Amino acid sequence: MENKAVEILKSNKYLSLGTTDGTIPWVAPVFYCMDESFNLYFISQLDSLHSIHMQKQSLVSFAVFDSHQPEGEGNGVQGDGTVALLEGDEITKGLTYYKTTFIKLDVVALSAPAPYRLFKITTNHFYILDPEAETDKRIEVAIK
Repeated sequence: MENKAVEILKSNKYLSLGTTDGTIPWVAPVFYCMDESFNLYFISQLDSLHSIHMQKQSLVSFAVFDSHQPEGEGNGVQGDGTVALLEGDEITKGLTYYKTTFIKLDVVALSAPAPYRLFKITTNHFYILDPEAETDKRIEVAIK
């Protein structure tokens, strides 16, 4: 089951990011990249609602799935973790994993006053559908 979760994480490009400020829940699709420990990286503008939430509450949830899967046959990965805004040397390290053609990637492009910032989700838990369950049941998998 761990292999299925890794396959899903490696074969997709977008995740649905769940955030809250304690009152308003929000879900945002973001392009992501992953390191060898299955931590997730993405860029966002600081004035987006999910970024505002993350500045107040660092616990986030996420879902990764291929939306083109036939109904009743699909699987995805759900999880949670702690998000951090990367700065300085942390950006340089994060750029080892995060790759995009959307914007120029360097420390200057991801530091104030530039509009985009690089975030890292240090993942805590991963869940997938239990292939042995008769109903839609999620089980935790250890992929670290």
